[in-house]
Amino acid sequence: MSLLVLSGSVRRDSFHTKLANAAAEELGRQGQAHTVLNLADFPLPLYDGDLETQGLPANAKHLRKLFAEHDGFVIANPEYNGSITPLLKNVLDWVSRKDADSQQFEPYAGKTALLLSTSPGSLAGQRALRHTREILTSLGAIVLPQHVAVPVAHQAFSPEGKLTDAKQLQALSTQVGELGKLTAKLAA
Repeated sequence: MSLLVLSGSVRRDSFHTKLANAAAEELGRQGQAHTVLNLADFPLPLYDGDLETQGLPANAKHLRKLFAEHDGFVIANPEYNGSITPLLKNVLDWVSRKDADSQQFEPYAGKTALLLSTSPGSLAGQRALRHTREILTSLGAIVLPQHVAVPVAHQAFSPEGKLTDAKQLQALSTQVGELGKLTAKLAA
């Protein structure tokens, strides 16, 4: 069983990348195999059906393979104007597209997902989590009912990028554990 951890932001010093890294650390502490994915390493054009007819871009094929090889996902998703980031939406769209050797939603179908978010405000990006949940569910993923939302991001992390609040760390630990249990049940 292996989980793919990613941030919907490639901004330098991104709070969501810090949150994704905190989840990866917790996965390691719990002995769960995982891969941390940096979306900056896989630039993609904006999804366009005309481009798709020419074949999936190489990075879309590579990402699709990575998503398909993992049993579940931990996604730290920023909120942009009340919704999912264009970067993450574009990645999810390209990865969902089929190529000559696959079924359309194969990378998501029956896979588990844990959603994380943070923001400088008190809502902690929760509006984007709802949209991300809807997208992943429509693609066949099984999204944990609970998520981790960390408010006041600029105060939530140490200068080294570590999550500092004990309650938030416990919530992250609990949900990472729940993801592991659900993913293991489905894999069996």
